[in-house]
Amino acid sequence: MKTTLIATLGFDEKFCYRAILRHGIKEGDEIILITAEKVEKVEKAYEWIKKLIQTSFSEKVRVQLFEVNVENAEEAIKNVLEIIKKVDGRAIVNLSGGMRVLVVIVLLACILASMNVKVEIEKEDLSGVIDFQSNLIRLVKSPPTATELEILRLIEMGSNSVQEIAKRLEKDESTVRRHLIELEKSGLITAEKRKPLIVKLTNLARLFL
Repeated sequence: MKTTLIATLGFDEKFCYRAILRHGIKEGDEIILITAEKVEKVEKAYEWIKKLIQTSFSEKVRVQLFEVNVENAEEAIKNVLEIIKKVDGRAIVNLSGGMRVLVVIVLLACILASMNVKVEIEKEDLSGVIDFQSNLIRLVKSPPTATELEILRLIEMGSNSVQEIAKRLEKDESTVRRHLIELEKSGLITAEKRKPLIVKLTNLARLFL
């Protein structure tokens, strides 16, 4: 599967370079760099990354640099969103470089995008990488419904089977089962047992309780 690495870029190319190595960028993949302003230092960082890629992969990994106007946040978010939506394959967004306002703009675009996006940011001391689950990104845009929240609260209180939840909600078991399937897809619950279905909350679910 094709990988597209989208990275915010400032004066320092090291975060992008490390992301390229970490994700094993290969022939046929794509690198998209987003910056707030194409000043000389940014251009130098971009040229360094292009040189690295060309040396390793010739022309078989495409590298592009996009400039967005951070003075107009709405337009900048729209532009980044258009870039993300054109991605064909796996999308990884690295927010380690560039201006803070640029990082926020790209993160908001990721939240608005209706697709799976892996978002990460590297610690400034280079000691590790923080990953944001794609489920978390989606849930910020589309949080649990009132009924789903009620189900999560019941699970938290110990009602962890379809039968118990249906009885407490006074709903059909088939309806409850459908809700549980959606909650599992969202990463809010996980199955401890399938037959009969017994569920438990994930750490992600506790953000909403």
